[in-house]
Amino acid sequence: MKDYLPEDLAKRRLIERIVRRLFSLYGYLEVETPTLESYDLLAAKVGEETRKSMYAFKDLGGRMVALRPEGTAPIARLMATKLRTAPKPIRLAYLWDFFRYDEPQKGRLRRFYQGGFELLGAPGIYADMEIMTIAANLMTSLGLRKPSIKASHVGIIRSLLAKQGMDEERQNAILALADKKRYEEALERLKEWGLQDSIIDLLSNLFSLKGSIDSVMEEALGYLKDFPEAMDILKELGKVLRYLRDRFSEVEFIIDLGFARGLEYYTGIIFEGFTEGLESAILGGGRYDKLVELYGGDPTPGVGFSAGIDRIQLVMDEQGLFQGFSLEKPLYLVPVKGDFMKQAMDLALKLRSSGVPVEVEILGRSVTRALRYAEAKGFRYVMLLGEREISQGTVSLRDMERRDQRTVKIEELKTLLENERTGDLAAAG
Repeated sequence: MKDYLPEDLAKRRLIERIVRRLFSLYGYLEVETPTLESYDLLAAKVGEETRKSMYAFKDLGGRMVALRPEGTAPIARLMATKLRTAPKPIRLAYLWDFFRYDEPQKGRLRRFYQGGFELLGAPGIYADMEIMTIAANLMTSLGLRKPSIKASHVGIIRSLLAKQGMDEERQNAILALADKKRYEEALERLKEWGLQDSIIDLLSNLFSLKGSIDSVMEEALGYLKDFPEAMDILKELGKVLRYLRDRFSEVEFIIDLGFARGLEYYTGIIFEGFTEGLESAILGGGRYDKLVELYGGDPTPGVGFSAGIDRIQLVMDEQGLFQGFSLEKPLYLVPVKGDFMKQAMDLALKLRSSGVPVEVEILGRSVTRALRYAEAKGFRYVMLLGEREISQGTVSLRDMERRDQRTVKIEELKTLLENERTGDLAAAG
């Protein structure tokens, strides 16, 4: 599992601020649930692959518990219990860490962070549009290169299989194979279960359809002309994606009818987001209309998605989107003699109370050694405090980049720094 050093953590916080800004802009309220919950609660409907990767164990009371592997199940539990009578729709959000025992690889960690948006109590395509709008908005807000969203609707395959008498368990098995792109195995399984050759051929054709909205819609509607329920579902998917395409010209929208997400609770539209430089999705989600009911709640439609903060940070680094990023450095205050330490501490306290970050030289090093430390740490400004400065209410402010030094009144420091941040340091001097 990963340690986050100061610069890594600062980059993550930057991404989280963008995510939280979208929480606010779209009216999603942030919640927190326990990291550790009942295994049965977390394992229900997450799919076999996720179940196998969960960190699960018995606690001291003999109860089977697990570290959360994803965020939608805890949100559904909240809806089934503490938010059962709350007015709907409810918009909930989270920024949590999650745990899965996966093989570490690029963009995949055993402890990872996700930001999620969940819209509950709202059926229909307009809720789907809102959630996918947020997903597209997030990708554009981050400035990601060549963002794309691929989408499908599990209802298309489910309706075809249900019409042939396939129960939900067998539907899940086929979708799980499709999620791993093991299409031939899925079709062979259907043949073993006695499905008609014509339906197997139809599914084979659908699994292979991937491309632009209009081209896939035209071809798929031709295949589905004898299956009105599946046709209606496909048309709804097309409406959602065309709405998004018309509003996010910088995002490529793709229909992939062979696409299935690995979680069993999806009942409708599903989607994933991608960007240049990473094969894995950086976000994903979909509709789950039966999950809250599974936890004992009232029937409550839901749709949502989560974004992988670690993966986003990885690709933003690779795409150079953190260029010019640096940790905000405080002022470095150096008392020129140990006798002035108390005055330095008092001055630092005064500056901090006015919003100026300050780090004090507390080891009693000489000015020369303190300046070496400041250079190694990357401080822009060093304040030297001696007898003359104390008597005049000033500091000697050394600019480590320009290699110059000036005397500045203490009450002018904050204004000088603000002007420097806006590129107007010369005017401040």
